[in-house]
Amino acid sequence: MSGSGGGGYEPPQKAKFDCNTGVIITMVSSVEISVLEKHKVGDIFDLVIGEKGALLMEDGDGEFIGAILHSNTTDIINCIEGGVNYKAKILSISSPSCKVKIYKG
Repeated sequence: MSGSGGGGYEPPQKAKFDCNTGVIITMVSSVEISVLEKHKVGDIFDLVIGEKGALLMEDGDGEFIGAILHSNTTDIINCIEGGVNYKAKILSISSPSCKVKIYKG
């Protein structure tokens, strides 16, 4: 005999991403295997906005290792457009994918 409170279900709000302190750990999408093979755990990449608006990991040679698809991707893009720089550090490699930590850099 449960009663109704009259309210509908409200999903929890996504936490607001902070440009200065936000850190994300995620898997890289659309990995370029030939570029990944040149790198190791601990390597650090720049995060850049690609021509089509994707958030990409770029190495020091100007090659892209892959894309970042995360619930906070749009937030990070907005922060980059606002002048904040981000880095992505490889935490683990399990070819053909890798896990990275994204942070302000």
